[in-house]
Amino acid sequence: MASHVRTTLVQRPDCRIERCSCGVYHVSIGAVTLRLGAAQVASVFEALGHALAPTVAADEDGDPRVH
Repeated sequence: MASHVRTTLVQRPDCRIERCSCGVYHVSIGAVTLRLGAAQVASVFEALGHALAPTVAADEDGDPRVH
């Protein structure tokens, strides 16, 4: 039986990302942990970038966000 060793890549107050020795990423947000492959992590990262791009651009120009 192979042992799995996790290495913490990022730890913030609201989230933690670990990589397991088997190649799976563990993304924890609050009490929820997602086990994702590298392709899934990349897809989620890309999707978050698209979702957040308009809010980041609005924050940079100094104008308040429109609700």
